[in-house]
Amino acid sequence: MKTFWQIIGSGLLLWVAWDIYHGYTFLYDVIYKEQDPTLYWTTVSGWIILGLSCFFTKEE
Repeated sequence: MKTFWQIIGSGLLLWVAWDIYHGYTFLYDVIYKEQDPTLYWTTVSGWIILGLSCFFTKEE
């Protein structure tokens, strides 16, 4: 099951890279970095934390 979460984490980190490159992300609506930088970086930071947390799951 750990491999599954590593795949999910990799996907989330790829999503973050895409968001940072293009300057927008999705939450409840499209959030542009130029229009609302605080919400943009808060959302991107959340995706980063969620993606990284997938690599630290315990194998049961």
